[in-house]
Amino acid sequence: MEAHWLLGGDDVNLQMFTSVDGRIGRQAWWLAQIVICIAAIAAMFAGGALLALSGVDNYAAGFSLMHMLVILIIAASFYFGFTVNTKRWHDHGRSGWWNLALFVPVVGPLLGLVMLGYLASEEGDNRFGPPVLRFVGGGAARFGRAGQ
Repeated sequence: MEAHWLLGGDDVNLQMFTSVDGRIGRQAWWLAQIVICIAAIAAMFAGGALLALSGVDNYAAGFSLMHMLVILIIAASFYFGFTVNTKRWHDHGRSGWWNLALFVPVVGPLLGLVMLGYLASEEGDNRFGPPVLRFVGGGAARFGRAGQ
């Protein structure tokens, strides 16, 4: 499943959510965050609908199934968010271990939002690879390689 036109990279596909190798720019990071949130919400609604349609008579059993489903969805969302954030940290020339900073109360999420969502990436190649292609209102090839 290629999303080249949407995310603006040459090799952007489902590995964006499953591999911690490489770099991604701000635009791809924001779009990935939106996709993860929408997918998690849709999965929870679908799970609730399936549970309602399954006809489970025992309320406690149905409630437990729903809790297990929610835990699985949260775990998947956490993993996909971790991989996308790691690639964005790589774009800044930092290790994926910087994800741990996101767990510091108040300061961590603010730091993550500013660093990952708003600050430009490191120019040129770094130890994590070349910069991603920038996508601005048309083909990325016209603008060449540039950090986002």
